[in-house]
Order: sequence, then C-alpha cells, then structure tokens
Amino acid sequence: MPIRHLTVDVAKLKFDPANPRLDEDEGKDQQHIFRFLVDEIGIDDLLQSISSAGMLEGDPIIVRAAEEKDEYYVIEGNRRLAAIKLLLGEKIADGNPEPAVPTVSKGLAAKLRHIQVQADWEKEALESYLGYKHVTAAREWAPEAKARFVLDRAKQDLTNDNLRKFAKRLGTNLPTLKRWIVAYLTLKQAEKEGIFDPKIAPTRRYFGTFYTLLGSEQVQQFLDLQADPMSENPVPRANKANLSEFLSWVIGTKKDPPVINSRRQKELDVVLSSPKALQHFRLKRDINTALLYTEFKATEIATKLRTAAYSIEDCLVNLFDVREDTAVREAFQELENAYKKARLNLTAKESSTSESRRRS
Repeated sequence: MPIRHLTVDVAKLKFDPANPRLDEDEGKDQQHIFRFLVDEIGIDDLLQSISSAGMLEGDPIIVRAAEEKDEYYVIEGNRRLAAIKLLLGEKIADGNPEPAVPTVSKGLAAKLRHIQVQADWEKEALESYLGYKHVTAAREWAPEAKARFVLDRAKQDLTNDNLRKFAKRLGTNLPTLKRWIVAYLTLKQAEKEGIFDPKIAPTRRYFGTFYTLLGSEQVQQFLDLQADPMSENPVPRANKANLSEFLSWVIGTKKDPPVINSRRQKELDVVLSSPKALQHFRLKRDINTALLYTEFKATEIATKLRTAAYSIEDCLVNLFDVREDTAVREAFQELENAYKKARLNLTAKESSTSESRRRS
C-alpha cells in the first residue's frame, strides 16, 4: 500500500501513547503525554521556530489511524504537535503552570490549524526511518526509549538472530542494542519484585547512570547478571538483595539520594572487588571511605610508607651535621608526631584485643 499524504485538522491529531519516549505513566492519557513532552522532552526550540517561520518542509509527520473515525495518532512528530497545539492556544490544563508561548499572527494560526501528514507507512520502512532519526541522528531517543522501541516490536523474541535484525535496522550493533535492553529489563524486573519505584526516584534522568554502571564487569558479577540468553528477569532471584542495594546506590529515592554516578564507575568497581571495602560501603554508603579498605589502597599506602622511609634514609648521611638547625628539629618533631599517629593506627586493633583478653 502506498504512503498516503493527507491534510488533517490539528484537532484530529493525538499524541501517540505507544511513543517509546514515554514512561508507562505518561502513556495513560493525552494530558499526561502533553505535559511530559513539554516539561521532560522540551519543545522550546520548536515554539520559537514555528512561531517565526511556520511549519517548514522536511521531516514528515507520520500518523496511524486512531480508534475514532478520522482521528490519528502521531507516530513521528509528537513534539511538533505539542508546539502547534500551544501556539494555537490549547492549554495542558493539568493544574500545573502553563508554559510561556510566543504569540502568532492570525494568518499563521490559520495555516497551522491544518497540517500535512503521512499515513500507511510499511512497517519495516517506518522502523528503519524511526531508528535512523532517533537512534543514530541528532535528535536521538534516550537509551530507555530505544530499548522500549525494540521490545515493543520484537514480540518477546530476544534471540541474537532477531535482535541482530533490529540492530541493523536501527544503525547500531548487537552488543550495544543488548545493553539497552538488558538495562531496561532489569529495571522492569526490579519494579515487578517491589524493590524499585520510578515514582519516588529523585529525578527522571536516572536511566543513563544505571545503564552505564550496569555495563561494568564487576557490577555484572555482583548481580550475577544474565545477558545471554536474554530473559525478562536478567538478575537471578537469589541476587534480589544485591540488585536492591545497587539501585539504592545509583538511583536512590527522594528520601535517600544516590551516592554513585557514572564518573565514579572505576571506584565502584574497586570497592565491589574488595570484600572489606564492600562491607564498609554497605554500612556507610560512602565511596571515599570505602576505598580506604580496598587492597588497591593498601598497596598505595605501603608504597607511600616505603617512599617516606627511603627519604629518611637519604637524610641520615647529613643529619648529624645539621642536628642543631631549628627548621630541622621542627621537621623532625613533625616526623615523630606522624610516626606516633601511624603506630597508633597500626596497633589500635592489637591493643583493643589485648585489653579485652586482660579484662576477661
């Protein structure tokens, strides 16, 4: 069937509830989608562009038939539809502040009330176009939207052969596509098991951090993440507690914000690889102090102590000759104080144990 070119009244166009950008909550009704597009995705650039130059020919607005006669869901062009609605005076009307909207002339408003759209795109051609524009082009979807786009069309066939077809169609590779999907499925699994609620996350922009950190080999070992073969539950139930902890560290809640971001991935890897450091991190939720308990840190401290010892050895040759110098004596006093503190830290556990034994 050839693509149909239609001129449609904007009042007959609806936001697509199947838009991969949308969370499940936003997809429930038109008002929620309208607010999400305006506040979360952003349409300021389109408001300025359309109000000054009208609708420019270029990317098509693609639609599919809605349940009501002569009405359509906008598959591609939801941001443009939101901008046009606002410019024509429509309100979101959800009780929240309305966005500031430029004033348009009556002539431009008349032109905007009826716009050109395209219908009856073939499935594969549509998926390839959407994949190119929103996965590889400038205005790309966020990773979670990409995962949702594929899962909605893969029809539960998550085999490598099937996903490889989608990867090619979307202009990406199989490993990258699988990372998007595994991260999305892991969050959905956590929701189903009651250990994650996106509604109480401190920000909507959590998926990027989660997706990035989940790619770490140490994190995957910590969760025993099963990515191949892929399933709806990538984390074994036996590791539910670990998944809950990981979510609290990297996403958190409004009450308990996250303590790790993607810039600290290497440090988290070091902590996860050290039982002592991990135990401390679980108790204190402080990556900086947890690092002090890692084997890596122990090696670093040992190196610094040896360097200090070698520096003192270098001073011994001439120390006798300058022993009366005030600056030298002050420096030596600082050295003695540092040594006492170091000795106290090294023997603190031994002294505590000896005291306990003496008392018993």
